[in-house]
Amino acid sequence: MLHEGAHQLNQEVAHLELAKWLEEGVADYFGTSRLRTNNLAAGRIDPYTYPVWWLEDLATSPDLAENIRNGSVIPLKAIITNRGGPSMRKDFNLYYLHWWTLTHFVFESPKYRGQALKLAEQGGGLEAFEKAIGPVGRVQVEWHAFVRELKKVVAGNDPKFLKTGELPEGILPKE
Repeated sequence: MLHEGAHQLNQEVAHLELAKWLEEGVADYFGTSRLRTNNLAAGRIDPYTYPVWWLEDLATSPDLAENIRNGSVIPLKAIITNRGGPSMRKDFNLYYLHWWTLTHFVFESPKYRGQALKLAEQGGGLEAFEKAIGPVGRVQVEWHAFVRELKKVVAGNDPKFLKTGELPEGILPKE
């Protein structure tokens, strides 16, 4: 419900025209966030939401190049441009994992969150991404490291994470 509500708010209220990765990523960002009794804890991950429960399929090796070869990572340039990746029919969940984790990474990283609104205002295409966030090749390396750590946190059943959805200190790049 939160996922679809985010799409509706993007279109009807914010009038944002976002690249596919960011449109779906924003919807996933809110859709994977914790619901509290009286509010939404945006960015606090609920491990029992889609696509979080598919996280084991993403970045299956510690090595980024190996993950691109084995198909468990789609190059971020293909994600951002929506060109050159594998079949969406075949790798549906993998796309959603990329869209969600990349958006979460940008929105929650102390290093990048200050530029997230500018990125969204500019639509999230490759040129806007590289201008607001940085060269996609460099960001891909940082994002991959984040994903590998995120997988450990989600799979590790850490009591604090399970209770709050808060990620441990140091998992996201600092400024």
